[in-house]
Amino acid sequence: MATAATRVIAQVTEIVPPGSLDPEAVVTPGIHVDRVARAAARRLTVQGAR
Repeated sequence: MATAATRVIAQVTEIVPPGSLDPEAVVTPGIHVDRVARAAARRLTVQGAR
């Protein structure tokens, strides 16, 4: 959906140097991202998970 959006904001927990990520693991290419918001790392849980 990033290609159809007017503005794309990527929420990340860590900013890494260019070239340190596997290109196959990137979901939204940087060319589509307008802003980056760094957020504190948090643990997400799924209700009902064991």
